[in-house]
Order: sequence, then structure tokens, then C-alpha cells
Amino acid sequence: MEYIQTDGGRKAAGYKTTRDYQGDCVVRSISIALDQPYTATFLEMMELGMEMGGYPSIKPVYEEYLKRKGWVKQKCPRDFKNKLIKLRDWLFNDTAVVSNSGHLTCVKDGAVHDLWDCRYRPVNTYYVKGSA
Repeated sequence: MEYIQTDGGRKAAGYKTTRDYQGDCVVRSISIALDQPYTATFLEMMELGMEMGGYPSIKPVYEEYLKRKGWVKQKCPRDFKNKLIKLRDWLFNDTAVVSNSGHLTCVKDGAVHDLWDCRYRPVNTYYVKGSA
């Protein structure tokens, strides 16, 4: 799987540079996956977080946000030995928000789109648009 370095539009939106602030993987990955501006995603997730009483980066908030956008949680893909697949070995050519070891990233068109190369981590749960 290819790796494409991107901040998801964070710097262009006027936020601190990604080198100064790296705690935005949830907003970054979701904005990339949803093809929407970073600021729009950030504001919508902040609003939902306030409604739910939590930060946008906590699992209940980002899962609810994705659910409201029509995304569905999927089980971890496994190899023939029932082991988790590393992101670099996952054959996936659609768009997904991927949870991998305490981090969220976006896979789009067979490539990881993220600030740093996390392909060595396993694919845990992932979210895709509208499939159960």
C-alpha cells in the first residue's frame, strides 16, 4: 500500500502547522475520507462533542459522527492464520477511516493518507461509507 503525506488541509485552513500539533488524527483522517474541508469537519465534530459531553477525538464521539454521515464500522480484517493484517499488506482500494493502535488514518484508493507513515501498524476496526 502506498503512503501519501498530507495534513488533510489543516495548515491551509489556518491552524497550527502539523509539526507543532499532532493530536488531530481523528479530524484529519475523517476530513480526508469525507472529502470535506478540515474546518467543517472540526467544527461539526466539536459541536457533536459538546452535545455528547466529550472531545471529538474520543471513540464515542467520532463513531457517532461517522454514523451520522452514513459510515459503518467493520470488523478487523485477518489473514489466513487469523492474525491482524498490517496496513501495508491490506489490499483495499476504496475509502476507509482506519483505527490502528490508538491512531486513526485514512485509506483512499489503495493509499494511506496521513501526516506520518503508519503502515507498519495493524488494521483494527475500520469504517466505510454505507455498507454493513
